[in-house]
Order: sequence, then structure tokens, then C-alpha cells
Amino acid sequence: MIGGGDSAMEEATFLTRFARSVTLVHRREEFRASRIMLERARANDKITFLTNKAVEAVEGAETVTGLRLRDTVSGAESTLAVSGVFVAIGHDPRSELVREVLDTDADGYVLVRGRTTSTSIEGVFAAGDLVDRTYRQAVTAAGSGCSAAIDAERWLADHEESSAAAQGDATEFPGSTDTLIGAPQ
Repeated sequence: MIGGGDSAMEEATFLTRFARSVTLVHRREEFRASRIMLERARANDKITFLTNKAVEAVEGAETVTGLRLRDTVSGAESTLAVSGVFVAIGHDPRSELVREVLDTDADGYVLVRGRTTSTSIEGVFAAGDLVDRTYRQAVTAAGSGCSAAIDAERWLADHEESSAAAQGDATEFPGSTDTLIGAPQ
């Protein structure tokens, strides 16, 4: 497992259900994971931690056989024999589809109004990892999705889809064949 945040700790812990051992490789000495996630991973005897190691290359021809590592302190290179690689680093909200039509922040997170899931376009709602830069967990994304569904249901109850379609208001999303009826252009 490559990474040092909550996702890496969660995934490494999950992998111990299927693997004899899991090695977690992190480029820094300190982890960015929350204390509880780090403690949970450290309490698992199947997880080994390699800190101050940057992955330079994945080795193997037909299958993965190892990782070429560089020590971020000394610069020394080594090879770690592995049979699989899982990466849990960084976070990209993957909002490319809507960035040209919805307001986003500098990092690409879709901006919503207050504590709702309403976006800069009336009748368009955003949820999950598109808006959540703090928790980024499946359970919070699911809750956020439920909130968006409720917001959308309320919006639909207040607006007639047929009147929006009759007005001809539609927004096409760049790079997609999808069109949103009722959205201002």
C-alpha cells in the first residue's frame, strides 16, 4: 500500500483480511492519517510500515514483482519484493465534467450553497467527493448523496419539469452527451 492518509490506513487494514502481510510505504516520517486510523493500522500485526521511502518504479514484466524505493533522507535505493501494489495517495475531486458549467474552487471542488447540495445552477446538486474536502469517506459520501436526493426531490416538487423543457432551457456538459433540462445557460 502506498500512502499515508486515512484512505491508505483503511485500505491497508482491509487488505489484511486477504493477504498474509501488507507493507505500507510512505514518503514522509509522519503520517497525515487521523490518529484513530493510524492507531487501528498500527495495532494490526499484519501491517508493516516503511517511512521516508519514495516509490521510484514498479518492477516486473508480466506481473508485479517489486517496488524500487528511494530513501527520502539518505537517497539510498532499495527494492521491496511485492506481489501487488495499491495506491491511496492524494485526492482529486474528478469534477472535469462540470467545471466549465458549475462554480468550483481552485482545487476543483464543486461549490454548494451553505449546508445544502445546491450548486451555482438552479436544479443541479452536488454531493460526495465532489464537495467534501474534509472527510472523503464512503459513508459521508453516501450521506451527502442522500442529502442531494432530498434536495433534488424538493426542487422537483417546486418546479414543473415540463415548463422548463417548454422554455427550451438546457445546458450541455462539455465532453458528454448529457443535457440538463431546466438549467440556465
